[in-house]
Amino acid sequence: MKVIDGDFGKKKDTREEVPTSEFLSVFVGKAMAHEENGRNMKCAVIMYEDGETFEVASNEQYPDGVYMLLQMASQAIMNETLGVTE
Repeated sequence: MKVIDGDFGKKKDTREEVPTSEFLSVFVGKAMAHEENGRNMKCAVIMYEDGETFEVASNEQYPDGVYMLLQMASQAIMNETLGVTE
């Protein structure tokens, strides 16, 4: 069991933020590598700026498929954060 610090919203980390374009360019390389290996990857991207922008885009054509991708990501984050094991 992990203990979660309750100081939510307070940044203690002094690491420099990675620019969004740089972050996404790494994923372009990963996507190209998967495609070169014949894999058909599904992708959902969320871009958010506090109080300004919220955008969701996906190469999955069906809303339920996009929802599934986002739920899978959500559960993966929760499992990693909370240390849930089965």
